[in-house]
Amino acid sequence: MRNSEQIDYWNGKAGDKWVLNAERLDALLAPFADEVLKTVALNAGERVLDVGCGAGALTLQAALQVGDKGSAVGIDVSDPLLKLARQRASERNVAASFERADAAQFQHQPVADAIISRFGVMFFDDPIGAFSSLKNNLKPEGRMTFACWQSLAVNDWARAPLDAALPLLSAPPEPPPAGAPGPFAFADKDRVAKILSAADWQRIEIHPWQGRIMLPGQNVDEAASFMVELGPVARLVADAGADLLKVHHTLSTMLAPNAMADGRVSMPAAAWIVSARAA
Repeated sequence: MRNSEQIDYWNGKAGDKWVLNAERLDALLAPFADEVLKTVALNAGERVLDVGCGAGALTLQAALQVGDKGSAVGIDVSDPLLKLARQRASERNVAASFERADAAQFQHQPVADAIISRFGVMFFDDPIGAFSSLKNNLKPEGRMTFACWQSLAVNDWARAPLDAALPLLSAPPEPPPAGAPGPFAFADKDRVAKILSAADWQRIEIHPWQGRIMLPGQNVDEAASFMVELGPVARLVADAGADLLKVHHTLSTMLAPNAMADGRVSMPAAAWIVSARAA
């Protein structure tokens, strides 16, 4: 999807679905938000910019870390998610602000000390241009840390719905071209390093995160429902014309071996934690 298509997508049903499931999505992705914040190591009084902030979970955490003398600004293209982010900040009395903006073109003053993102930077149709533009929002000594997914092949939790759907299709869905904008666009860490280097970022470091994450839902059935509805390949499965009830049934069977004693489902996940400096 090109940037304009992404904007339309996140201001339609996708944005509404994420609003309804924001708490569950934030819980799912909490380990990665924590890792981004640990790596960027924000200081009190700093200014921070959260790219692709969604419903604002990472922005709000950052705002608490920089304190009253700092600032935290979240940017996103989705009006429904930004509305929820502002509501959360107000309800929790957290001094974070949110702006609707395309991060590929965003220019903010005053410039920030740090840029952060929890899976919000893999959707640029011109990633070199976007990261070049983002760098202009930082002080000369500023830093950036973001999380992005490793390949679908090593993210069992995300691949499972596709594996469940494939036997039910007359033909497999056409996979997107390697590196095309989407959740797994930055699966190749060497490509990520080349993009950042071409955008004139310095001191690039990419570290793996591997572990297990807890799928939303209190049992296998609820976890399967969530993944069919909102998982990273949910749109691909739906667009392929699969019978979603049959996918749900097959997926439930596949998830069952990963259920813990309390019924919840834990599955392997893998991401990259990427850091770079403006100079």
